[in-house]
Amino acid sequence: MVSRRNFAAITIMLMILLFMFQFTGVMKDKLSKYGINEYKESATTELTKQNMYLASGQNIQKTAGVLYIGNSEAVKNTVKWWCTYSKREFQTADSFDGIVSEDSRLPDIWVLDGTCLNTRDNIKAVSDAAEKGVNVIVSGLPDAEEIEKNDRLRKLLGIRYVEQNEVTLDGIHLFEGFLLGGEVIYQAKDEEEEKNKDMDLKIPWYVTGEGTKSYMVGILSDVRPDSGRQPAIIWRNGLENACVFCINGNYLKDNSGIGILDAMMAESYSFEIYPVINAQNLVIANYPGFASENEDKMEKIYSQSQKALFREIIWPSLVAIERKIDAKLTCMMTPQFDYGDENEPREGEVAYYLKLLKEEYGEAGLSSGNVSGTGLSEKMEKDETFWKKEAPDYCFQSLYLQNEDELGDALECEELDGIRTIVTRESQTSDEPIVSFAGEEVTLQRATGDGVNHTFMDDFRQRCIQTALGYSNTVWDLLAAAYPEKKDDAWEILSKEAASNICTYQKPFTAFDETTISKSDQRIRRFLALSYSAESEDNMISLHVDGLEEEAWFLLHTGTREAEDIQGGSFSVVEDGVYLICAEEDEVKIRLSEEEEKQLFYYED
Repeated sequence: MVSRRNFAAITIMLMILLFMFQFTGVMKDKLSKYGINEYKESATTELTKQNMYLASGQNIQKTAGVLYIGNSEAVKNTVKWWCTYSKREFQTADSFDGIVSEDSRLPDIWVLDGTCLNTRDNIKAVSDAAEKGVNVIVSGLPDAEEIEKNDRLRKLLGIRYVEQNEVTLDGIHLFEGFLLGGEVIYQAKDEEEEKNKDMDLKIPWYVTGEGTKSYMVGILSDVRPDSGRQPAIIWRNGLENACVFCINGNYLKDNSGIGILDAMMAESYSFEIYPVINAQNLVIANYPGFASENEDKMEKIYSQSQKALFREIIWPSLVAIERKIDAKLTCMMTPQFDYGDENEPREGEVAYYLKLLKEEYGEAGLSSGNVSGTGLSEKMEKDETFWKKEAPDYCFQSLYLQNEDELGDALECEELDGIRTIVTRESQTSDEPIVSFAGEEVTLQRATGDGVNHTFMDDFRQRCIQTALGYSNTVWDLLAAAYPEKKDDAWEILSKEAASNICTYQKPFTAFDETTISKSDQRIRRFLALSYSAESEDNMISLHVDGLEEEAWFLLHTGTREAEDIQGGSFSVVEDGVYLICAEEDEVKIRLSEEEEKQLFYYED
């Protein structure tokens, strides 16, 4: 039997515990400020397009660092953006006229279309440049028949012989140590993987000779991997004073080619260091919506309302994916999807999602997505009243633009004055850069993947972009889940594919930081504005950073050597021979280990 004294003590303790729990919850709500976008302050910077480093020049100059020779606008744009991101001087020329002369100062790197190697004089000009120490990159080789009958051209390119003018590959083998992410074989193992085959499998069959190193080759069922006869796709021919890199295909014609170029530079020198963004984004576009729409379809497929689907099914799934890869969610919200019906957005729900996002260190943005064909300006005008009432203190800094044709409207829309970065769908053309400025004060971040699909080419592009920028921007559009049109649009299927892809293919890049879209915007602005120089003496690398704002990130490729110490910053290991450098001061010193044995070239028979 409990005495009165003990009963009173127990009652008082329970009341104190109840008060403490309630008080903690109340204080948490008050102190957390769920209705405020904390990234408005923590991810701020005043840098604009005016501060951006631009790859200079359109005409040949004697001091050019990188020279593009050719008539391919696609390749030229890829090289131009590579120079912009890596802070190199960029120049162009249509022909070899006047480039090579005894009194001219040659650029460090030539990137040229293979079609330029169509005359004896041009081949001699490239050979002479290589003898003088110019590293050459040949994008898209001359016709196989021309290569077969031209001994001097084969010697320059490192081709022993032409096996066939065209062969259909069974797959493609990317070797470890070239692009970030390690070794991978792009070959369908079963019927399910057949849908992922989207790389060019019809190529000329070149067999490389001594003094070459292959980075990517074709797979044929009747050719042993160790035979030295596999069709070469990307390789290096090591000459006495320079390297000639060859690309058997059109891999420099889309914007992922910037990673191939950086990987080649890392193979050319004893060390290579260049700036990166260091940002990994997970953007959930068109989630959530706040109107009761498409209810008949929702009931038929999910046996519940759209509201319940968003709250009870989708949100827990997103959190599970986010926590598995330590991501930070950015949810691009919309009051409603259909502006042609009579269903108005519900009140009182925005605060609920802002609270959930704040607890996951996420962020909310705006979406232009809709199913009624409503134009951006009209949509934002209708949405403004809703946002002012439901999130009066939240500063939305990002916009998901479903239709990129409305980019100009987005920059001029009064309701979007506070937007600092715009997210668009994935692009594979070289004239549309991965990150850039859309306007004077607004950055543009293109998707690097959609979460649901991950083909062989998607994987290759991801590795290229991570190698060049330390950046990914997975934009998972959930409009299909709210308005499913086919069986594969159902959330059960969408989430299964996305969870597998996002969690699996991000694993090799965990050294990079997970960010919200506003934090990524801040890092992009700093990345585009800075410039740098680097030199080495003995085992010490000296890095000087101009335009440093708090911190900047670089990728350092060291080959077989290890980074042992750093002053003025910090470093972490990305993979063997690759380090992520965080520069915290203008001057950074990095000490490397002794080089055991210097091997200039790798020989294959």
